[in-house]
Amino acid sequence: MHRKSMLSFVCLWAVFAVNAQEDSTSIQLEKIEIKGVSAQESVYKKEKIDVLQREISAGNDLAKQIEILPGVNVRKSGTNITKPVIDGLSSSRLIYMMNGVRLENQDWADAHSPEIDADLAGNLSIIRGAETVKYGANALGGVVFAEQEKIPNDTLLNGKAGMNYKSNTRGWGGFIKLQQKLKAIPNLKWKLATNVIQNGDYQTAEYNVTNSGTRLNSLYGELLYEGKKLNAEVFYNDYSAKQGNYFGALTGNIEEFEERIKNGRPLAVFPYEFAINYPLQETRHQIASGKIQWKFNRRWKWNLGYNYQQNHRREYDLRRANSNSVPVQDMILTTQNWNSSLQFNHYRFNSTLGFQIRDKENFNQPGTGVTPALPNYIFKEASVFTYHDIKLSPFKFNVGLRYDKAKMNALGIDFLGNNYGDKKDYSAFSSQLAVDLDVDEWHFNSSVSYGWRIPESYELFANGKEHGIPIFYVGDKDLKPEKATKWVNHVHYHNSWFDTQISGFVHWFEDYIYGVPTHQYKQLFAGPAAIFQFKQQAALIYGLDLIQDWNVTENFQIKNQISWIEGKEIHSKNYLPNISPLKVQNQIRFQAKDWGKFNMNTIQISHLWKAKKTNYNPDYELSNQTPDAYHLFDFALHTNYKINEKFNADITFGAENIFNLLYKDYLNLHRYFVHDSGRNIFINLKFNF
Repeated sequence: MHRKSMLSFVCLWAVFAVNAQEDSTSIQLEKIEIKGVSAQESVYKKEKIDVLQREISAGNDLAKQIEILPGVNVRKSGTNITKPVIDGLSSSRLIYMMNGVRLENQDWADAHSPEIDADLAGNLSIIRGAETVKYGANALGGVVFAEQEKIPNDTLLNGKAGMNYKSNTRGWGGFIKLQQKLKAIPNLKWKLATNVIQNGDYQTAEYNVTNSGTRLNSLYGELLYEGKKLNAEVFYNDYSAKQGNYFGALTGNIEEFEERIKNGRPLAVFPYEFAINYPLQETRHQIASGKIQWKFNRRWKWNLGYNYQQNHRREYDLRRANSNSVPVQDMILTTQNWNSSLQFNHYRFNSTLGFQIRDKENFNQPGTGVTPALPNYIFKEASVFTYHDIKLSPFKFNVGLRYDKAKMNALGIDFLGNNYGDKKDYSAFSSQLAVDLDVDEWHFNSSVSYGWRIPESYELFANGKEHGIPIFYVGDKDLKPEKATKWVNHVHYHNSWFDTQISGFVHWFEDYIYGVPTHQYKQLFAGPAAIFQFKQQAALIYGLDLIQDWNVTENFQIKNQISWIEGKEIHSKNYLPNISPLKVQNQIRFQAKDWGKFNMNTIQISHLWKAKKTNYNPDYELSNQTPDAYHLFDFALHTNYKINEKFNADITFGAENIFNLLYKDYLNLHRYFVHDSGRNIFINLKFNF
């Protein structure tokens, strides 16, 4: 059955390509008539962060920088460990693409941030539609892109250098990017970039949160060859991070643990420290990638890529007998990916046929003295896919089909010395269909995607404490793959002074996997831990976004954004955990006239309101109370100073949480024990040369 289906869509792809090729005699005449969007632009639109917002958010992590986009929230463990949530989904239901390479990391826990340095990325964007065919069947929530800017055709050395400071953590950062087109080899370009960020403890409005600092070091290098027929690119990325974990949640008995949750704040407050102490986590993620593109002619292209990735994660806890320096978890995930695709480009029709191979191996390093949180495992996956963009003015269509076949072999030893694990085989199809329509000032987009997600090894076999917080997860080896259908609709109206967009989605899951508390405890050497069990239910997640941009004058803009989302179990009607409450964002932006060498003088005032979470199931929470609604106000002032024709500087000054509000966020896993960040005054400097 699978072979026949595969053969059918390969033949379908070939027929489309041949028919489009036969129409080549009318290409030039029809190109003149086209005034709209070409078929080479995808129906799935990327939502990007504008330049000014990037200047304001410099020095923040990836999740914090893209939080401004519609449908995006942030899942936190404190304020120093964050991960994006798109339309209610995060972790392995999102795919991260870094320069065209899929990030392969240990993304199975809330306390694991994606290993991407947002400051070194030239462009940050997302796709909310589940484009499961092109990027992967598990892109159920969407795709996050961190892409480098193109290297300019400048034979003189050029680039950027910047620094930033944050008052709340007394933290600082600095980066430099250098690039050049070589004179000796005209088709060859190079880029080298590095970034350092260091933060101490963060402060709430009333107290210091102990051991919440961060360290980040990253390095990026790229070589790019651009010829008439051949394009080739190699890059290397090295990301290293160290993050402290708040230890005030650790207690000696169950009664004390429950009292900490009820109190909702530390019983003892310690002075600010810049140093990071135990418990902490260290990660290093390396990517080596190479890809080539061969242009047979103006219609046909062939792409071939390979990347090698290694993710080394060490987690340290408070241990007895002066053994804190020995990690409790020490695991290395090694991944190799191969991919190839054949592309046909026509102004009315674009088609791609490709395959991907993923080979992953996770190995727990011996000598920790602790049972690993997940077993050693090998994961292999082979995929073949095809997708097509078709332009039939005023409509554009996208249709795609994908087939994945995967194997997992897991083997571990539990605390009793017994072997555990399993061998599992998975296979399924994914598909997508989208339509796009432009009519004068109106734009309509609708897409339906079907995808699936293989359970993480952690969800299947976990039997250990979540790092940094006393939660003990228990896996279920009988979990089935998640299967999901997502329907997304956009209606967009635009004219010279007003822009409004309504976006809605419905996400139906056949076997949604999530962790919930059992309201039982496991006594560990470090104290009691609440037991969480993974369960699986049919579920429905749906939401609505309203975005309005109003150009009051040429220099004065107002933006309003409302995001509402809800998730339920289909049969019991119980509310799902970890779904954001109602969120409202407002932004006023005013650009003043140039003053001498100062230009792009802009003032921005932002407001965020999050409602109190009322639609929740108390059985799925550690506390019967959710955080109160809160208002946050931010301010930023940006200017560009022109030094000469070659050099200029961007200067950004501002404050977050201006009124120093004491608040908690529902999506912060540490909300049971501490509050979120208080006022932060920042300054960002960037020199362009």
